[in-house]
Amino acid sequence: MDDLQDWLQQPNGILTEERLPSPSLSSSSSSSEPHPISIGSDCWVRAEQTTHEIICQIQPTLVSERRRKEVIDYVQRLIRGYVGSEVFPFGSVPLKTYLPDGDIDLTALISPDVEDALASDVRAILEREEKNKSGEFEVKDVQYIHAEVFFTLLLKILLVN
Repeated sequence: MDDLQDWLQQPNGILTEERLPSPSLSSSSSSSEPHPISIGSDCWVRAEQTTHEIICQIQPTLVSERRRKEVIDYVQRLIRGYVGSEVFPFGSVPLKTYLPDGDIDLTALISPDVEDALASDVRAILEREEKNKSGEFEVKDVQYIHAEVFFTLLLKILLVN
């Protein structure tokens, strides 16, 4: 809180390096980290460049976005065609915060009377696609995982291509 008080007492609220609060007055004096104002501009530039390089390595590419959309469309068509439920992506994919090898989270809107049958229906659909050698995607490793969460169904599948 002392840092805020020192800042408020400065003209125009600007702290210059010569007016930095002394470490003994700062509430973060036990920390070995420097005060942000005391870090030189060259260090900030290097930090920003490094951050940019990391983001460029992990951010979604146009190819990965297109591929994920194709997978989502494929699963939506399968579920809609056989079960009649609408399927929507949620989580990191629509937010574009997924990592290069991240999963795709999908949710299905269903009526309460078909809830119990949904898991077995979806599993059967995916297992049928697993045997379909001429399918749009190669479906592998279909697993039903019973989750102990209210209204949650987790099916793990591996789509190749």
